[in-house]
Amino acid sequence: MGSIIDRISKEMFDTAYNHHLPGKWIKFAYKYFSKSTEDDNMEVKNAVVYSLGGLFLAGLIATMLNLSNKIILWFLVPYSIGLAALVLYLFSAVFANNFRINKIRKELGVTKEEYNILVSVYY
Repeated sequence: MGSIIDRISKEMFDTAYNHHLPGKWIKFAYKYFSKSTEDDNMEVKNAVVYSLGGLFLAGLIATMLNLSNKIILWFLVPYSIGLAALVLYLFSAVFANNFRINKIRKELGVTKEEYNILVSVYY
Protein backbone atom coordinates (compact mmCIF):
# COMPACT_ATOMS: atom_id res chain seq x y z
CA MET A 1 0.00 0.00 0.00
CA GLY A 2 2.85 2.38 0.77
CA SER A 3 4.33 2.15 -2.73
CA ILE A 4 1.35 3.64 -4.55
CA ILE A 5 1.08 6.46 -2.03
CA ASP A 6 4.81 7.15 -2.40
CA ARG A 7 4.44 7.19 -6.20
CA ILE A 8 1.34 9.41 -6.41
CA SER A 9 0.89 12.38 -4.12
CA LYS A 10 -2.42 13.94 -3.17
CA GLU A 11 -1.63 16.87 -5.46
CA MET A 12 -1.03 14.57 -8.43
CA PHE A 13 -4.26 12.72 -7.68
CA ASP A 14 -6.20 16.00 -7.33
CA THR A 15 -4.80 17.29 -10.61
CA ALA A 16 -5.87 14.15 -12.49
CA TYR A 17 -9.25 14.18 -10.76
CA ASN A 18 -9.84 17.84 -11.59
CA HIS A 19 -9.13 17.15 -15.27
CA HIS A 20 -12.08 14.74 -15.31
CA LEU A 21 -14.73 16.17 -13.01
CA PRO A 22 -18.16 14.51 -12.92
CA GLY A 23 -20.84 16.20 -15.00
CA LYS A 24 -24.31 17.23 -13.85
CA TRP A 25 -25.72 13.95 -15.18
CA ILE A 26 -23.49 11.91 -12.87
CA LYS A 27 -23.78 14.28 -9.89
CA PHE A 28 -27.58 14.22 -9.99
CA ALA A 29 -27.74 10.41 -10.12
CA TYR A 30 -25.30 9.91 -7.26
CA LYS A 31 -26.74 12.77 -5.19
CA TYR A 32 -30.34 11.56 -5.30
CA PHE A 33 -30.19 7.82 -6.04
CA SER A 34 -27.12 6.38 -4.31
CA LYS A 35 -27.01 4.41 -1.07
CA SER A 36 -25.37 7.39 0.63
CA THR A 37 -28.10 9.88 -0.27
CA GLU A 38 -28.39 12.36 2.58
CA ASP A 39 -31.69 13.07 4.31
CA ASP A 40 -31.78 16.57 2.77
CA ASN A 41 -31.85 15.06 -0.73
CA MET A 42 -34.46 12.36 -0.22
CA GLU A 43 -37.37 14.31 -1.77
CA VAL A 44 -36.53 13.38 -5.35
CA LYS A 45 -35.74 9.76 -4.54
CA ASN A 46 -38.88 9.39 -2.43
CA ALA A 47 -41.05 11.02 -5.11
CA VAL A 48 -39.79 8.59 -7.74
CA VAL A 49 -40.03 5.54 -5.45
CA TYR A 50 -43.52 6.40 -4.22
CA SER A 51 -44.76 7.22 -7.73
CA LEU A 52 -43.49 3.96 -9.17
CA GLY A 53 -44.63 2.02 -6.12
CA GLY A 54 -48.09 3.58 -6.29
CA LEU A 55 -48.45 2.81 -9.98
CA PHE A 56 -47.31 -0.76 -9.39
CA LEU A 57 -49.68 -1.23 -6.47
CA ALA A 58 -52.61 0.28 -8.39
CA GLY A 59 -51.89 -2.03 -11.34
CA LEU A 60 -51.61 -5.02 -9.03
CA ILE A 61 -54.92 -4.23 -7.35
CA ALA A 62 -56.60 -3.60 -10.71
CA THR A 63 -55.33 -6.99 -11.90
CA MET A 64 -56.45 -8.75 -8.72
CA LEU A 65 -59.91 -7.21 -9.08
CA ASN A 66 -59.95 -8.46 -12.66
CA LEU A 67 -60.68 -5.01 -14.06
CA SER A 68 -60.65 -4.27 -17.75
CA ASN A 69 -57.31 -4.36 -19.57
CA LYS A 70 -57.85 -0.75 -20.60
CA ILE A 71 -57.93 0.29 -16.94
CA ILE A 72 -54.87 -1.80 -16.10
CA LEU A 73 -52.98 -0.19 -19.00
CA TRP A 74 -53.53 3.25 -17.41
CA PHE A 75 -51.26 2.05 -14.58
CA LEU A 76 -49.01 -0.31 -16.51
CA VAL A 77 -47.85 2.07 -19.25
CA PRO A 78 -46.70 4.97 -16.99
CA TYR A 79 -45.11 2.47 -14.58
CA SER A 80 -43.22 0.72 -17.38
CA ILE A 81 -42.06 3.96 -18.98
CA GLY A 82 -41.02 5.46 -15.64
CA LEU A 83 -39.17 2.36 -14.51
CA ALA A 84 -37.40 1.96 -17.86
CA ALA A 85 -36.41 5.64 -17.88
CA LEU A 86 -35.06 5.43 -14.32
CA VAL A 87 -33.08 2.27 -14.98
CA LEU A 88 -31.61 3.59 -18.24
CA TYR A 89 -30.71 6.90 -16.58
CA LEU A 90 -28.98 5.23 -13.63
CA PHE A 91 -27.12 2.75 -15.84
CA SER A 92 -25.93 5.58 -18.08
CA ALA A 93 -24.75 7.60 -15.07
CA VAL A 94 -22.82 4.63 -13.68
CA PHE A 95 -21.33 3.92 -17.11
CA ALA A 96 -20.31 7.59 -17.53
CA ASN A 97 -18.77 7.65 -14.05
CA ASN A 98 -16.81 4.45 -14.69
CA PHE A 99 -15.58 5.91 -17.98
CA ARG A 100 -14.47 9.05 -16.09
CA ILE A 101 -12.68 6.98 -13.43
CA ASN A 102 -10.90 4.97 -16.14
CA LYS A 103 -9.64 8.22 -17.67
CA ILE A 104 -8.31 9.30 -14.26
CA ARG A 105 -6.68 5.90 -13.77
CA LYS A 106 -5.11 6.05 -17.22
CA GLU A 107 -3.73 9.54 -16.55
CA LEU A 108 -2.23 8.35 -13.24
CA GLY A 109 -1.14 4.96 -14.62
CA VAL A 110 -2.77 2.96 -11.81
CA THR A 111 -4.94 -0.12 -11.57
CA LYS A 112 -8.48 -0.13 -10.22
CA GLU A 113 -7.29 -1.46 -6.85
CA GLU A 114 -4.58 1.21 -6.64
CA TYR A 115 -7.14 3.90 -7.52
CA ASN A 116 -9.42 2.67 -4.74
CA ILE A 117 -6.50 2.78 -2.30
CA LEU A 118 -5.71 6.36 -3.33
CA VAL A 119 -9.33 7.40 -2.87
CA SER A 120 -9.56 5.78 0.56
CA VAL A 121 -6.28 7.34 1.70
CA TYR A 122 -6.75 10.86 0.33
CA TYR A 123 -10.52 11.15 0.88
